[in-house]
Amino acid sequence: MRVFDIGAKDGPQDASDRVLTIPNALSLARIAVLPFVFADLLDGRYLRAFVLLAVFATTDWLDGYLARRLDQVSRLGVLLDPISDRALFVVVGIGFVLADLLPLWALVVLLARDAAVLLVGAGLLLRGADPPQATRVGKAATFGLMWALPTFLVAAIVGDGAADPQPLLHWLAWAIGAVSTVLYYVSAGQYAVAVLRRRS
Repeated sequence: MRVFDIGAKDGPQDASDRVLTIPNALSLARIAVLPFVFADLLDGRYLRAFVLLAVFATTDWLDGYLARRLDQVSRLGVLLDPISDRALFVVVGIGFVLADLLPLWALVVLLARDAAVLLVGAGLLLRGADPPQATRVGKAATFGLMWALPTFLVAAIVGDGAADPQPLLHWLAWAIGAVSTVLYYVSAGQYAVAVLRRRS
């Protein structure tokens, strides 16, 4: 899991109040591109949607690397990164369902976990407490889900659209998505344990 810490310097890096940083610009760009991905999915432009999603997934790792490497860790960036990830699953997930690339139940499984974590996090913030930090399991799960979605698109592109995707790639996308979803819920369990330990 050291891949998620690449670029980190020796010693702790405190989050600053800076807004205009390269990592923050990348996070905002990821959020801004989501409506275009959504429109591409509905219009059947799967190739362009794939390219945009691949760039999204790559920059999700890159902004963290740059923040650590360039000493540009900021409070805004700490918020923007998970917001952009959740926005991806909501916006693109709905697009996948409407484009018949993903069944509704699969999206509900993902969003149910996010909704539970969001409610707990909001409750902690209202009490003046900070939510638990993202775990490496959670980061791995998010990264895997981000690559499962483009793989579904590749299966549709190589095959005959959403109705008849390429079987091997389609199976691979489901495998990546299933493993990542399990890890996604494991990370939610880790957050729950961290919250309970604070209260004890």
